[in-house]
Amino acid sequence: MRDTKVTEVPKYKRVKRQLIREIESGSRTPGEPFPSERELIEQFGVSRPTLVRSLQELVREGYLVRKQGKGTFVAPRHIESTEASPVKFFVFISRHVAGMSGGGREVQLRILRGIQDALGEAYSGSGVRQAASGFIDDDTRRFVESRQAGAALIIEPSFCPDLPKFLVEHGWNVWAVNEPHANLNCVRIDQEHAGYLATRYLIVQKRKKIALLNGPTKSYWGFEARKQGYVRALNEAGMKIDKNLILEDAHPIDSEAGRVMMRSLLDKNINVDGVVGASDSKAIGAMGCASEHGVKIPEDIAFASIDNTLACQAEFPLPAVAMPFEDMGFQAALQARTAAPGTSTRQPKSQMEIILRPNMVER
Repeated sequence: MRDTKVTEVPKYKRVKRQLIREIESGSRTPGEPFPSERELIEQFGVSRPTLVRSLQELVREGYLVRKQGKGTFVAPRHIESTEASPVKFFVFISRHVAGMSGGGREVQLRILRGIQDALGEAYSGSGVRQAASGFIDDDTRRFVESRQAGAALIIEPSFCPDLPKFLVEHGWNVWAVNEPHANLNCVRIDQEHAGYLATRYLIVQKRKKIALLNGPTKSYWGFEARKQGYVRALNEAGMKIDKNLILEDAHPIDSEAGRVMMRSLLDKNINVDGVVGASDSKAIGAMGCASEHGVKIPEDIAFASIDNTLACQAEFPLPAVAMPFEDMGFQAALQARTAAPGTSTRQPKSQMEIILRPNMVER
């Protein structure tokens, strides 16, 4: 049995999370007067009802305190004891992915930041474990076998298929993060919708020949999903699917993969007036290649990307689908934290799947 929930993170929760981050980082100290509603509305660009809901929850959860006639203040910090929070959290990531740079590294950092936001300082027993790809290495085996079971968040568990099973066998409450999994609780992003949004954006811009610069679909489920979203958007618009416009490539430097695929299109004189990059890096590399070939951006070719981790660094304005990586980490940790409050951490009989929806950022 599987309970699947597709959701978007409401604005009030995003504001609340950012304010919690500011409080827990120490940038807002206990007893300090909190900014006025007007200041916060200007800071976050939200409506007053949205902000008020965020503040009400922060007061209810003990982050803020209201003093009649004086205003709102940062509340004193009360760190929970180990006895009050018996569930320990460990995040398992691929040792290979941990060594990545650029957009891949930024994705991991954002997921981890969201996890930390959900746990806060109360869970001092949490930590990040790097594991080998393809097999359970000796360090990981000793670590799991020597510890009391807790909650394990595995970022993209396909890097080591035996690891989730091994953890479950040892009594851990395991959650897959950023990847669907048939036998685990999981929190992931709707990658198919991301491909759809980026392609749809270019269709609205009157682009008729839209290329997809993708990654290898056999190596990562998200690339196949993004491709399906691309196809759905074209079908919805009544546009023909041209296989010559769907390219896949991998390179240690993702921007170089984008350059190689864009160069292939240009060298073959394939008619293209729009490009979806399956990552910001791929789109940025492709834009650089196109510009070097005398292509005017966006007049001749318009670009859109998926991730929104590096899009703001592009030489030309790069519209991008913002993937809620921090929210995904936050939701995974929050759900694992509340799945077995103070009792057992064993895997529940009914798995939960939470799917977060991305959104388009126009530039």
